[in-house]
Amino acid sequence: MHEDLEKFERSLKRMSPAAVPPELMARLRAARVAVPAAESAASRWNLRLAEWFAAWRGLAVVAPAAMLLLLWLALRPAAGLAENTSGIKANAVQVDHSLVASFDAVAQLPGGEPVRFHCRKWQDDVVVHDDANGVFITQSTPRVEVVPVRFETY
Repeated sequence: MHEDLEKFERSLKRMSPAAVPPELMARLRAARVAVPAAESAASRWNLRLAEWFAAWRGLAVVAPAAMLLLLWLALRPAAGLAENTSGIKANAVQVDHSLVASFDAVAQLPGGEPVRFHCRKWQDDVVVHDDANGVFITQSTPRVEVVPVRFETY
């Protein structure tokens, strides 16, 4: 069976295709419809749209690399700037905190139980002196401490 198929394939390879009958060719040529102008414009528009998408696809590939390059250029220190700046070398640093107010408060939990709080208001201060560069930095930050205290009942 396998040999019969091989013989058939060899005989097909030796044959040449028959010529198309002239009547069929005449009917095919007559049946060819001219493409209307509207379809032609639509196909041109589709081609332009495909070219536009191809250009944007190319930009989408290049854009992340360009963004990384711009980010690197923006974040790297300027040439010579890092060499000339020495930063702050503090001669004196003072850290202080002051108690501004102290009071107790009583609140009631949703269940009706009383709760006592001990509240303290503090002022934290930091002062830095750099006499070589003439820098004097002061920062003051308020802070509130709230500590729940057990309500003693006798």
